[in-house]
Amino acid sequence: MTHRLRIGISMSAALPILITALLVFAAPAIGGAVPWTVLPAVLLALAVQAIVTFIRLGLIADGEVRQDDGTNAV
Repeated sequence: MTHRLRIGISMSAALPILITALLVFAAPAIGGAVPWTVLPAVLLALAVQAIVTFIRLGLIADGEVRQDDGTNAV
């Protein structure tokens, strides 16, 4: 899997959640119902999610035989 494709998949996994979170948390934050620190926390969590997705996509190369017989055991 190419580097560019891994970045694209990682971003496409995080961007819909980011847009939704900004829409959901912005209005209550303006109204004072939610502290403003929630928005940076959401951004940080989504950045971590994108990084983890990027790394995990690179663990299994195209055509590589999986050692766990195709199961997703941790």
